[in-house]
Amino acid sequence: MRNTKEYKDWVKEVKERDGERCVLCGADQHLEAHHVFSFKNCVSLRLDPDNGIALCKWCHKKYHAFYNLENTSPHTLLKFFKAFRF
Repeated sequence: MRNTKEYKDWVKEVKERDGERCVLCGADQHLEAHHVFSFKNCVSLRLDPDNGIALCKWCHKKYHAFYNLENTSPHTLLKFFKAFRF
């Protein structure tokens, strides 16, 4: 799935919408698209741009260190932002 054109278009759209910057730290390099609702558990939202935010690879990795791949949700994302936003 992640190698499909549709998925790559989703990543591009999320990054462009967020101004090509990490929404947490403001970095403008090494950006990744993060699913707000779990990629694994919310199949119907996988390609919905409203279910994505741009994070740099470091913030993305840190988020998933705290909240594994299955626990991604708006609730955990807000908790993470409150704890780590610069």
